[in-house]
Amino acid sequence: MRASQTGEGFDPGEAEKSASDEISYIIGGSFVQNSLLYGSGFGPVDESVKVNNEYPYAYDDSSSFKWTLPVNAQYRNPPTDAFLRSSLVLPTTVGEDEKGDYVFNEEGLNAIKSEIYKGHGVTIALNANRSEMNYKNMAVYYTGNKNPNHAVSVVGYDDDYPKEKFGRKSDGKIIEGSIPPGNGALIIKNSWGTRDNGKNDIDDGYFYLSYYDHSIQAPFSFEFDNVSSEKHTERNFDQYDLMMTKWYGYTDSDKEIKTANVFDADEDESLYQIAYRTASDKTEVKYEIYRDIKNNAPSSGQLLETGISRHTFAGYYKIDLKDEVQLKKGDRYSVVLTMRRAADENENMVYTEVFPYSTEFFEGMTVKGIINEGESYFCIDGKWSDMSSRKDELAGKAFEQCSEEYKTNKSLPEFELKGKDKFTVDNYPIKAILAPAKNN
Repeated sequence: MRASQTGEGFDPGEAEKSASDEISYIIGGSFVQNSLLYGSGFGPVDESVKVNNEYPYAYDDSSSFKWTLPVNAQYRNPPTDAFLRSSLVLPTTVGEDEKGDYVFNEEGLNAIKSEIYKGHGVTIALNANRSEMNYKNMAVYYTGNKNPNHAVSVVGYDDDYPKEKFGRKSDGKIIEGSIPPGNGALIIKNSWGTRDNGKNDIDDGYFYLSYYDHSIQAPFSFEFDNVSSEKHTERNFDQYDLMMTKWYGYTDSDKEIKTANVFDADEDESLYQIAYRTASDKTEVKYEIYRDIKNNAPSSGQLLETGISRHTFAGYYKIDLKDEVQLKKGDRYSVVLTMRRAADENENMVYTEVFPYSTEFFEGMTVKGIINEGESYFCIDGKWSDMSSRKDELAGKAFEQCSEEYKTNKSLPEFELKGKDKFTVDNYPIKAILAPAKNN
């Protein structure tokens, strides 16, 4: 982490001063946070790996919380076998009609199946109501509360899985509504281990989930590159967006918007990849790399490379540069992005700006974003300005967007919206990935 970002993020110790018990350690996370963490150069780490001779977590039967984090472990950069390549926000299988009633969305199912077929990891949120489990077949078809309360991994699918296997009985008769309208199931790996429901039905950690389950939400895919196949196994990350957020805001304009991060090379190194976050489906991203920039204008200096990528889904993307850019210690360079997204069903394009934001989600549990002058810039009408001058403006946009989403999606936040002043924003999610020259 750059010294300029010290203090950014979430401090669970501060939360414990106002939150009861150890809530800051057991609230869980989101798939967006996973994507951000992995995209920042960390993990995933095998659970057998020790740091400072401690495991990543410990199980304590005497504790009401069971799983705890070691207090003194320093998790900075433990060994990993994989680097994140992309993390996509997929459409869900759950849609609604004009009355708000459930409608199956085949586009969402096809997206999940496509990512599984490619060998990518897929996670979903769902409502884990075990009362609607057919234990004999370990099959779930849930039609109750749509708000998810659990996260699981999708490891496969079976288009021919019989719908009848989901049916549950009461007094020897099939319960009405317990059989889905069609065949097909996602194969789910759960995190609860092996369990016995007391009727000699054993949960071995896997179960079938009907394609037509009403609670499936927030499908995410994760693609990793194996470290052993990477061109460079030792990497430096130049980045400023370390706030650990769940949300990304955006602004749209018919005028061209450019965003950029400016970095100073910490050592002799080669820039060989960039990474960024998109907030919408059907986004086109033009990137430009400049060196020896001057006068706080990220597009000044020497243009080293440019390219265009098009993305079907919102998410995190890592791009391999055509040529490695050789940098000397102290070189001031920039990564400039011009994003356009489809603004409507007719795919009319608008320019867009993407920024991370967060807010208080339990009493006292806040995150801190740090935006210093000279880090992130935006350009409208050909004029570059420093992003740090817009923190309040963007926080207001974040509050407005979150408020609008909350009106239609009550399951989105675990908090009550408490006003613009509780929102904070972070630098543009634009990263440079470099290899130290001594290892080239």
